Amino acid sequence: MMRARHFLLLLLLAMTARAASAEPVATITALVGNVAIQGANGAQRVAAMGGGIENGDTVQTGVASEIVMIFTDKQRVYLKPGSVFRVDDFHYAANAPQEDRSFLSLVKGGLRAVDGLVAKEGKPENYRVKTPTSTIGIRGTEYSVTDCANLEPGGNADCKGDQIVVYDGQIVVINEVDRQIVRAGEGAIVVSPRLPFGVLPASRVAPVVPSASCQ
Repeated sequence: MMRARHFLLLLLLAMTARAASAEPVATITALVGNVAIQGANGAQRVAAMGGGIENGDTVQTGVASEIVMIFTDKQRVYLKPGSVFRVDDFHYAANAPQEDRSFLSLVKGGLRAVDGLVAKEGKPENYRVKTPTSTIGIRGTEYSVTDCANLEPGGNADCKGDQIVVYDGQIVVINEVDRQIVRAGEGAIVVSPRLPFGVLPASRVAPVVPSASCQ
């Protein structure tokens, strides 16, 4: 009898842990066109309004397709058409900001983000967005990134590298050889992980502008 109770307790704990790990970390609040989501286990699903985004999910927007995700810390992430974005590791607990983290990756395409409570209240090193050429850390800001190296056919041929624009606050942009603070009204173009880059007026850098449906 004791052995059976012990087994049932272990089973209950395992099911509880599994349910907790699968809890959504973000909710889809705007959606245009066709957006696919691949879970960490490889399972595919179609994005739907009000649907959840989980840790390990890869989100892919199709042609003329966009998505807005609001994370549990109120962080807002918009993806432009032809983008691939991954939630590497996100955790938010209002009563334990020292444990909060937001590690995200832009694999291709472009995003525009407004930070949430993880960036505002947590440790600065616990917010990171990886791109093909750089890593972005922020604290209280709105910014966008366009990965020009992997544009869809018909994209702007003059667009090079990662084009980063800051609309509010400031970010730190880091690659293997350089580190720059980029403030509101400024931008940066990072063409390689191994080449230095400078800070430019935002007018010289490609912005990410959501459609009216995703404003």
